[in-house]
Amino acid sequence: MQTLRAPAALRTCKPSRPAFSPVPLRAPVSVSRQRQVAVFALKQWPDPEFIKATLAEFPDKGIATVEEARCLFSNGGYTWLDVRSELENEEVGKVKGSVNVPFVHLKRVYNPETREREMKKTPNPDFVKMVEKKFPNKETKLMVGCSNGKAYSIDALEALEEAGYTNLCFVRGGYNAWFRVFDNKFARRNYGEYQERYDGHDQLSMGDSCGIHASGAGFDKVDKADRWSLPVY
Repeated sequence: MQTLRAPAALRTCKPSRPAFSPVPLRAPVSVSRQRQVAVFALKQWPDPEFIKATLAEFPDKGIATVEEARCLFSNGGYTWLDVRSELENEEVGKVKGSVNVPFVHLKRVYNPETREREMKKTPNPDFVKMVEKKFPNKETKLMVGCSNGKAYSIDALEALEEAGYTNLCFVRGGYNAWFRVFDNKFARRNYGEYQERYDGHDQLSMGDSCGIHASGAGFDKVDKADRWSLPVY
């Protein structure tokens, strides 16, 4: 008797990560779903149990959602290492109290062919040296973020890990994801009729994992978010 087997594409396909989306508060929901949303709502900063659980998981976990990053930043003694360019820091904004060490340098130059000013990007060859000057202790707790988690964070984390830094954390979604949740005074943004849901992954920035961490964790590259769109330089 011939054994039926699933097509190869189906056999090798890995299940995708659980995703979630904003839930309209005005829409009628069942009692069980209301309870579910209530449970999700507790899993965010500044819930004491969530903070305690988050601090126990890092730095081994390696990847922090925006909510976890807030716990690490406000309660865990972590420093936000912003690896975006100086230009992006100045024009887009930054997390108050963060330290900027650019992984690349950006400047606008005039292109005579197009007769327009264009962005010129060059690597920062002194990135690691600049970080070492600011943080000579390789056990310093650093949470690394770029624009969106795709631009420079992965490369920056690899360089820092190779340089011997041991307490590294990747901020999933970078500054753009943080900005969607918290304002410049660290207050949580209010989106009116929408309520944030949290299931262990940051809804604002889902993506594929790129494993480079010594613990086995992957530093995720994230997708563009739905509601707020900040420029990525």
